[in-house]
Amino acid sequence: MELPFVSWSSPSSSTASQSWRLASSASVPISRSPSLGWPQVDPAPSPCYAAAGAVLLTAALGVSSQRPVASRASLPRRRQLVGLRADAEQGGQDSGASASQQQQVSARNHRAKWLTFWACFFGYSVCYFTRQSLSYTAPVLRQAMGWKGLTELGQLSSLFPLAYGSSRFLGGVLGDLMSPKKVFVLGLSVCSLLNIAFGLSSTLPQFAFFWFLNGCFQGLVAPPCVKMITNWFDPKERGFWWSVWHASINVGGFLIPFFAGGLAQSRGWRYGMLGPGVLGLATAAICYALMSDGPEGAPAVVKQATATTSTTTATTTTATTATAAAAGEKGLEKGGEKAGKISLMEGVVLNPNQWALGLAYLLVYVCRQGLGIWGIFYLMHAGAPDAARAAALFSGFELGGFLGNLTAGLLSDLLLRRAKPGEGEAGQRAKVVCGYFVATALLMGALAQCPGNLPMVQYVLLLGLGHFLCGSQLLLPLIAAETAPKAWSTTATGFIGWVGYFGAALSGLPLARVVAGQNGWSSYFAILTTAAGLGAGVMVPLLGLKSWRQRVSEGLVQA
Repeated sequence: MELPFVSWSSPSSSTASQSWRLASSASVPISRSPSLGWPQVDPAPSPCYAAAGAVLLTAALGVSSQRPVASRASLPRRRQLVGLRADAEQGGQDSGASASQQQQVSARNHRAKWLTFWACFFGYSVCYFTRQSLSYTAPVLRQAMGWKGLTELGQLSSLFPLAYGSSRFLGGVLGDLMSPKKVFVLGLSVCSLLNIAFGLSSTLPQFAFFWFLNGCFQGLVAPPCVKMITNWFDPKERGFWWSVWHASINVGGFLIPFFAGGLAQSRGWRYGMLGPGVLGLATAAICYALMSDGPEGAPAVVKQATATTSTTTATTTTATTATAAAAGEKGLEKGGEKAGKISLMEGVVLNPNQWALGLAYLLVYVCRQGLGIWGIFYLMHAGAPDAARAAALFSGFELGGFLGNLTAGLLSDLLLRRAKPGEGEAGQRAKVVCGYFVATALLMGALAQCPGNLPMVQYVLLLGLGHFLCGSQLLLPLIAAETAPKAWSTTATGFIGWVGYFGAALSGLPLARVVAGQNGWSSYFAILTTAAGLGAGVMVPLLGLKSWRQRVSEGLVQA
């Protein structure tokens, strides 16, 4: 029956009577127990019904609200059931609130993940503007300064990579120890200011000083991006998104000839340096506002679940993600213990695999920077009418690099999925690099033989060279990070970057002297072709290389 709580009171207790009056705003379906004759609460899903039912039973049984209760087990069966139901209702409310909070955190992390990624992408593209600005301003600068040969530009081009390579190693260490977001913004801001300072200078010593400092701070930009991508992306998707991020180099490289080269050609060489500097400062401010170091409330890498409209589905997804994350953290903890007991010297500096990868990276940079620095001069020598048209023609190299980054990541992931149990994961990526070196050697010889009156053929050859060289440039740091101890993964990428940029240094003044020598461009292409062939040879012993994760799981690494 339906009994309203209005003026009725229990004769057995005045306290209970007061409790009834306090509950006079609710009605509860009740019935009488056939055996005891006391009111009995029918089951009801509403929390207020459960609470009112508890008051009803308290009054009916003549129990004072002041009486202490020792334990739930000592209470009558009906009161135990009512108490358990109230606890369940409260637990359900707490669980719902917790699920709602987790859903909000998941949504915030999902948004922050992609804001961080695209800030890394476009921020690094603009950073490449500040790195390559001199290459596309150099022809106009040489003419304005009255330099007859390439010696002065060769000196500037050799100073930069020596400084950049060393700072890559430092940037890797800082990326493991500090906030990657702050390190990134610091590096981009200082590089932008140094481009502006270069544009306001007028002598070769000043040019050399500011360009050397630019190289010192350029190495602070890439390692923090590597760290943030590692923090935000699950290993199963990391390879692809790593390749997408790395393609930002080619986006910047594709646009910089038109931006810096166009400004230098139309407004003077100073604007070719000032433009990238101003753009870099604005981009640094935007990146600082958008970037996040890692997922909120997640110390380890956790793949963020997409929020759904159903609370039940969201709760299940969050619970599953949390369980998987806990299992992953346990495994990483185990590997982290072993990595933590391996020193930087043993894990990276004295590791022969890291040196082999560094040597391959050096050879990539001999070819890539050799084309990047002197490619425009070669195209002008071959028949391009002016520096602006040569720069536009050379943009095919950067467009090919963009495509090469994407295909290298996808191809290496495909080989990983098809690999047999026990085969080296890192070795699958090494196979791609080896093949790309062979293709580079063949295309380099073809470009040397291509006549200058076939600009479209030159464009296609440059596109192919960019594809294979930038694909190799992408995969080598990834292999280094996957084969290094977990605690030193970012440092390993900085280490091979340090070794590799000696190749970029060799592409500056030494190649300038080769070009200025008796055989000129023929010797230049012979050196680049040989470097690509040597790179393929260096990668052959690494075709079976296993990742650090594999070595830990197979017990090949001892704590």
